[in-house]
Amino acid sequence: MRILYVTQGFPEPRMAGGQIAAYYNVLQLARAGHDVTVHSLVDASSRTGPGRIAEIARVVPFEGVPPNSLANYAANLLDPLPWPIRRYASREFASRTADLAASDDCDLVLFNSLHSATALPAVRAATRAPCLLVAHNVQSTIMRLYAEFQPGPARRLYASLQWRKMLSFERRACAEFDLVTAYSDVDRSELEALAPGAHVRAIPLRLDVRSIAEGSAEEDLDLLFVGYLGWAPNLDSLRWFLDAIFGLVGERRPETELTIAGAGAPPWVEQAADGSENVRFLGPVEGVHNLFRRSRVLVVPLRIGSGVRVKIIEAMAAGRAVVSTSKGCEGLDVSPGRHLEIADTPEAFADAVVALLESPGRRAELGERGRRRALERHDALAARTELTAICEELGAEGRRGKE
Repeated sequence: MRILYVTQGFPEPRMAGGQIAAYYNVLQLARAGHDVTVHSLVDASSRTGPGRIAEIARVVPFEGVPPNSLANYAANLLDPLPWPIRRYASREFASRTADLAASDDCDLVLFNSLHSATALPAVRAATRAPCLLVAHNVQSTIMRLYAEFQPGPARRLYASLQWRKMLSFERRACAEFDLVTAYSDVDRSELEALAPGAHVRAIPLRLDVRSIAEGSAEEDLDLLFVGYLGWAPNLDSLRWFLDAIFGLVGERRPETELTIAGAGAPPWVEQAADGSENVRFLGPVEGVHNLFRRSRVLVVPLRIGSGVRVKIIEAMAAGRAVVSTSKGCEGLDVSPGRHLEIADTPEAFADAVVALLESPGRRAELGERGRRRALERHDALAARTELTAICEELGAEGRRGKE
């Protein structure tokens, strides 16, 4: 089966959750024997190449992503599309995507997230192949929560406007795909309520959890925060942890250290590390799985989000204890106190962190249960995955439509 996988950025198994998930989506399809072409819309200023995705799929890059800037934010005020969608809404990209789908005689066109959905009308006009949207999260939910946490009325007003535009676009776009997949029943329900005409199915997010689970290392890092720091929800969670939680931990356990890893950080993250002997900022890290194995506790103090956290699955696969907010672990098939600890206030979060740091046995117990759950639910190397089955069903329908 010939599949066109349309995405922003290059799928790669490293730091950014969406790109990690996309890489393993392509891997599942390639392992099942399907011919996958990845059409990536990338920032022209980026020096990052396709990387490992080129080993398993044909990669066709398209350079044309404008930068995030105050000028572009201001220009977007009168635009009917929200900026996160407008940024990737290129007529030339849509035309080239349609040409690829038609010239390759694709059996299926898979859109990796809502950001590339503006290319859908051009693809529909060029081919009768079914079109699938992989919804990594509910974009309008993220933007609504982001607006709620903005400081100052001007920023809240702008963010609220973006949320309403995203809500309108997401509602229309989801209903236009043959099928939408979500990574949790929570997101599936939200998308069905948002777009009643959409066909939505929930599938587990799958990663190479086996290789993570097989590694081992000594614990020499107290607390670990991992995430792409160019994404506003991750920045909000880090700032909240530093401002409201880490000090409470330090009052009870002054020697506790926090390690932060992630690309795309603004200057204040490095400044926060420079201003505290207990905070270390590593920047982008290639061997993030080794960091999971070395950490005593992964902290996920997320307040804004949707979808499923890749880093929690990876940390559980590494056998690490996790403390998360309810929002951070939303959509995962996990139980508080059994697979991880959940806390939603600064005091409760600090209590959970300190308790785990002071109890190696409890950390090991949570870690082992989490490891088993990750292997049960999220193995991308399983013989036949839900995503593969869905794509094969849609592809078969597409071939029948061509006959």
